[in-house]
Amino acid sequence: MDRIKKQNEIKELKGTFASAKSAVILGFKGLTVDKDTVLRRTLRESKAHYRVSKNTLLRLAVKETSFEPLTDHFKGATAVATSDSDVVGLAKTIYNFLKENPTVTFKGAILDGQLTTVKDFQTIAELPSRETLIGKLLYLMQYPISGLAVALDQIRQKKEEAGS
Repeated sequence: MDRIKKQNEIKELKGTFASAKSAVILGFKGLTVDKDTVLRRTLRESKAHYRVSKNTLLRLAVKETSFEPLTDHFKGATAVATSDSDVVGLAKTIYNFLKENPTVTFKGAILDGQLTTVKDFQTIAELPSRETLIGKLLYLMQYPISGLAVALDQIRQKKEEAGS
């Protein structure tokens, strides 16, 4: 790779990291092309980005960004998955892929600006989806009202029976 291509790659990577809220560093040694393609597709569907690049270029790209603490993880075969919106979706996609493909390793992550351990990453990945949480919240908000409506209806029925 000549100097101009490297500079363009660094510039592109800096742009990716500048717009990202979260990044997950993976070791992909032993990953087949077919499985890599599946990972790329699932990440694309969850509106995340996946990139394999040289470690030295990654180190230069994260300098002076919120992702600089990940520099120590740029060793060996390294891939970076980033997301600028859905932190939980990114974590879920990566976590599910890691469970199915033990050759891929979790090296480190910064999710929503926080350096994340493997345990924290797993906890975040196992959270219910946003839609599920909203559904549960709506149910909990609606439950007392529906209980009141049932109680009022029973009172009405008793009054009608007593009046008959």
